[in-house]
Amino acid sequence: MLSSKKWLLGLVGFFLSLGLMGATKCDAQAADYEIGSYIVCNTDTKLFVLPDCNEGVVAEISQNSVCTVVENDKIYTLVSCDGVTGYLYQEFIGYDEAIIAAYEAELLARSEEVRLLAALIQCEAGGECIEGQVAVGSVVMNRVRSAAYPNTIVDVIYAPGQFTPAGSGNVAALMESNNIKDSCREAAKTSFQGVDLVQGATHFRRAGSKDGIVIGNHVFF
Repeated sequence: MLSSKKWLLGLVGFFLSLGLMGATKCDAQAADYEIGSYIVCNTDTKLFVLPDCNEGVVAEISQNSVCTVVENDKIYTLVSCDGVTGYLYQEFIGYDEAIIAAYEAELLARSEEVRLLAALIQCEAGGECIEGQVAVGSVVMNRVRSAAYPNTIVDVIYAPGQFTPAGSGNVAALMESNNIKDSCREAAKTSFQGVDLVQGATHFRRAGSKDGIVIGNHVFF
């Protein structure tokens, strides 16, 4: 009986020592990133979308993906990447100033492009319903996607003779004042994200002047 107790105590001690070793390892891997800061994933891997990393849903992310820190943890850090929030192993987290700088520049460029699109929408359809505003944004984005037009929002909007408010300076003045309606900003985001209410149409006019898809006071063709 005594030998059995010694064996049991020894086994318990062994597992306790493993637990202490594991805790030390977790502490050694713990990181403290600033919430809202950017980190770079240094390899192709997966985000564990649910806290239970053994059973949870996963999302693929690729090497050099830029992630936003949501919450610090020990072995994992909770991050947001490409619209998905999940846990990323510490060992896969890196920091590359050049990649992050390029990412921030792209975000800024997209933000300004969407703001420009919103300004045009307000000038062309500021009094229309939200569907009519999204439809005007759809025309711009359809042109961006078409080989027959320039491939950026800026170049499409400011192409000579295309959008009267752009040529007259009204769009630029609205951009300067930034007095853009919330509905036009939302319409710009919606169309920028790929919603097309006009089935690929690249033109619009006052309703009744031509056959096409009528939304609000415009016909799209």
